[in-house]
Amino acid sequence: MTTRTSQPVPDAPHTPGAPWSLPEAAKFLKVSQRHLHRLLDRKQVRSVRLGRRRFIPDAEVQRLANEGC
Repeated sequence: MTTRTSQPVPDAPHTPGAPWSLPEAAKFLKVSQRHLHRLLDRKQVRSVRLGRRRFIPDAEVQRLANEGC
């Protein structure tokens, strides 16, 4: 018996207000994931944890897009 896992649709539009995964946010902001991790480590970007995963609130991604990384 095989189980299917839900895969995100590539290049699907982001739902406004929904938190961003780190890979999604890095791609949207056109920065590397490593750079985003450095900003998070320096507490220059807010994030939330859900279990072991880390997400960036939509407002924070929009702030970075407007101000620049």
